[in-house]
Parts: sequence; structure tokens; C-alpha cells
Amino acid sequence: MGLDVLVISPCSGTKRFDAVIGPEEIDSRGRTELLREYPDAVTSAAEMYTGREHENIKSAVKQLSEVADIDWRIISAGFGVLSAGTEIPSYECTFSEIEQVRQRAERMNLDVDTMTNNELVAAVGREKNIPQDLRQIFAEGYDLVFVALGTKYLIAAQEALTSLPEETNALAFASNGSKEYIGDCYWIPATEEERGHFGTTWLELRGRELLSLAENVKNRRHLERLRVNPEEVQKLSTNVG
Repeated sequence: MGLDVLVISPCSGTKRFDAVIGPEEIDSRGRTELLREYPDAVTSAAEMYTGREHENIKSAVKQLSEVADIDWRIISAGFGVLSAGTEIPSYECTFSEIEQVRQRAERMNLDVDTMTNNELVAAVGREKNIPQDLRQIFAEGYDLVFVALGTKYLIAAQEALTSLPEETNALAFASNGSKEYIGDCYWIPATEEERGHFGTTWLELRGRELLSLAENVKNRRHLERLRVNPEEVQKLSTNVG
């Protein structure tokens, strides 16, 4: 019987094709319709994003697939929770630009004047079914969950992360400032100490840690031990040999 592992990562600003649509079109039209209209700017979610963090996570997923059954889900600010193989058109949309989030919330008829910036992100995330879809995914019963999301994307997912099934072993790579948003996940530090250790940027740190972990997992039994010894994840994720 295989080990079922879920990896959750964010979209990236850099993409394989130039953006052909923006937030307004994404929120007002269906994905299938957009795929038909822009066929020359379409590929799978796994191949669309080209940011360095995403590339690290893609490599980690490939590595972990050698010892476990991996399900990779990508949180898109535009399209919600995507399977790695889901086809999407190239777009420009993010949770990191709060004015863009505010404008989207206004078009969704949300009461933006009563909301903080974080509440706006969470509300738009709900409109895109992010926490709702994640709850359903978590309910499928994974043995181990790795969460590698930045602050705004954690906020969009937080309602699901704070209501994990009791038997779910979830670990989140997060900075000190993002720690409060990881819900029921075990915290794997992605702080200045780890960034300095790898000599990398904040944007790719979480992906680099997950890749380091994947490179240091020897076999399925080794990965299974991480379920009961999450402290070992922290060691493996910063071990560069």
C-alpha cells in the first residue's frame, strides 16, 4: 500500500506565455470558455508557472514521486485550487497586490469598506472556492501534507488549514510573519536563518526547502517516519549534503 502525499504550492507571477487575460475577465468568465478563446496561450498549471519557487517544487514533486503517491495542487489567485495537470490560459492575477484584490472584491459586491486587507484576501479566496475546495481535498485522507505558501496565499487558504481532519499530518514551510496563518499545520521555519543557509531569495526559499527535503528522503519508510517525527522534516529540509 502506497503512501499518499499532498503538496500545496502557489502560482507564480512569471509564466510560460505572456498574459492574455486579467482579473476582471477571469472573474466574469469560465475557464473552459477562456481556453477556447486563447488556445495559443494554454498549458497545464504545472507547466504554466515558471517562477524559481515553482520550479523547485516541481523538482521536489518529481523526486518524492519515486517513494510515494503524490497529489500536487496549485493555488491560483485567478482560478482557485488547480490540479497540476489542469489546463489554464496565461493570465495576470495575484493576491499580493492589495489594490487589485480590493477591485476584485468590489466587483464581487463585497463590503470592502468594512474589511482589512487580510479580510479582503480571505473573502476573494472564498469567492474562488479556495478553502471550500481544500476542505474537500483534505477529506480524501492523505498520509502527509506539505504546504509551501506565502502569506497572502496562506490567508486565502487559512479557513481550510484551521479545520484539518484530526488524522491529517500537515506541515507548512512559513516565515515568522506567516506562522500565525498556518492553522493546524506543524511549522517548518522558512526564516532569515534558512534563507541565509541556502543563500537564496525569499521568493524561492519554501520551494528550496521542500526540494532539499525531497532530495534527502531515501525511501517510503523514511518518508513515513516524518509523520510522527516532524522535527526531522526541519533537519532534512535544510540539509544540503
